[in-house]
Amino acid sequence: MTTSRNEDEQLLIDFLLGRCDPSQAEAVAARLQKDQGFRQLRDDIQNTLAAMRLLPEVEPPEDLAARTLRKVESVRKADAYVTTQETTRPWAASTFSLREVAAVAAAVVLLGVVFLPSLRKAHQRSLRGQCASNMGQIGTAVSSYASENHEYLPIATDRPYRWLPGDGKTVSNSAAMFKLIRHAQASPVVFQCPATGRASFAVHEGMVDFPAGEFISYSYQHSLSPAGPLRRDRLSPDEQQKMAILADNSPVFEDGRFRRDRVGAAASDNHGGDGQNVLYLDCSVSWAEGPAVGVGGNNIFLVDGVFDYRGDEQPASRTDTFLLPNYSPKR
Repeated sequence: MTTSRNEDEQLLIDFLLGRCDPSQAEAVAARLQKDQGFRQLRDDIQNTLAAMRLLPEVEPPEDLAARTLRKVESVRKADAYVTTQETTRPWAASTFSLREVAAVAAAVVLLGVVFLPSLRKAHQRSLRGQCASNMGQIGTAVSSYASENHEYLPIATDRPYRWLPGDGKTVSNSAAMFKLIRHAQASPVVFQCPATGRASFAVHEGMVDFPAGEFISYSYQHSLSPAGPLRRDRLSPDEQQKMAILADNSPVFEDGRFRRDRVGAAASDNHGGDGQNVLYLDCSVSWAEGPAVGVGGNNIFLVDGVFDYRGDEQPASRTDTFLLPNYSPKR
């Protein structure tokens, strides 16, 4: 392995863990856009880190020993029965004996019962880990953008247009996140939650937003307020740790529509309704099973005290997280 590859690996590890300074993060993001080999190395390291996160969490079922003993006893009984059959039937001299077939069948059943649920759970956790890694990279990009823009976070527009289709002009809030791609601070692929199984897209000159909702899996903090964009240095360190700015898709809005029946939803659909990864203003990422994880237990998917939406509602306060639809088609 060359020294250059070692250096690239260390640089990408720092980037994926959010340890790069803004200038380094910007350089890495720019190189990822142009260098396919560098992107492949990033993907390999990202998958390795995701797998490492699983090691302390994946445990065998509590009743594994008891279930294994039951299966062993079942095999013994099958062996005893097969032995009797083999000595009394003329076709007992086949290539595979009944005893061998029964043993293999029992082993297959044992593996299926014991390990498949664990493998499925491990796969789900791996996807969560990859999703969290994506969010960490988005957090690094947001931090880099803020450092270059007087601590302001990206905004879609500085006017309070509607963010759901209706009367008047509609602006897609996702255009704020697209600025990170336009400024080469983040790659399009990191905006796609791995659990959704969807592909990314190619960036063309003149693009100002994601081509469609299927290309961005995360909902971003409301950035269409007349009060202006969120400014990082106006929140205390404690507020920054608890101020959620991005999460897996909001379950309250779908395809540019308000889902009244989902107001009480506890989690995004990205991970099967089990929970969502949440990115905070301090660039930390954590897994949450419910939505009440903002400042003071704020529901990150709703405006405080609002349960019906027209498409022009705004956060109730500067620390009220209100994650808008991942994308709103313009009509």
